[in-house]
Amino acid sequence: MTTTVRYEMADGVATVAMNRPERRNAFSREMIGAVIEALQRAEADDQVRAVVVTGTGGHFSVGRDHGGPVESRFVQGVSVQADRARLLDASRVTTVLYEMNKPTVAEVRGGCAGAGMAIALGCDLRYAADDARFNTAFVDVGFSGDLGMCWLLTQVVGPARARELMLLSPRLTAAEAFGRGLVHEVLPSEELAGRVRAVAARLAGAAPFAVTGARRNLQDALSRSLGDYLPTEADRLLQCAYSPDAEEARLAFLEKRTPHFTGAR
Repeated sequence: MTTTVRYEMADGVATVAMNRPERRNAFSREMIGAVIEALQRAEADDQVRAVVVTGTGGHFSVGRDHGGPVESRFVQGVSVQADRARLLDASRVTTVLYEMNKPTVAEVRGGCAGAGMAIALGCDLRYAADDARFNTAFVDVGFSGDLGMCWLLTQVVGPARARELMLLSPRLTAAEAFGRGLVHEVLPSEELAGRVRAVAARLAGAAPFAVTGARRNLQDALSRSLGDYLPTEADRLLQCAYSPDAEEARLAFLEKRTPHFTGAR
């Protein structure tokens, strides 16, 4: 892990913090590679049950570092083939977020723009400080979008809102982002970390098969017909029902205590 990302794990929650505060956490190739590595580390760790994605220095991420050294950029202008390979490699961060078996929560402060906004949209849940500012930004700098931005935006807010946000690129306050469905809650800056930790702790304490199955069901609901969806939904529920956690849930209910889920098969 490089210094461009901070990784911590406590009480079943891994925190992945983008760490280039002097550049408002703008993405270099090194940092996005480190984010991918950190997410994969969290995915591989059986002790991790939820993941928080955030940024240091008062900002989430303002997107690409267009002013950084040429060698750290994703589009270097040397050849289309090489630039395409770099873009697709960077886009793995979206795939990793989407395909994780663990729930993800974005904790957003300050600037959240361009590729940084795509990372936030790739998380399951998004909570923002009242000082957060959102902007798709791509069209403003002459780009059509990457890291799955338009796909994620359409999934989160629907096609009509996505067109507005992408083509007009409005600069949104946290309250405006909430009104458009980009974030789930806006809180005073000093309360944000506590709220996100409480949400992550709740996710970490839930039955892992249930959380993973629900996430997959929600994803499938956007692309499958009902007839195609229902058998898979049934299979996932049965995976939960035949796991030790199902018996633990039953006993905890009868004994009027908090269940302790392990995710054991």
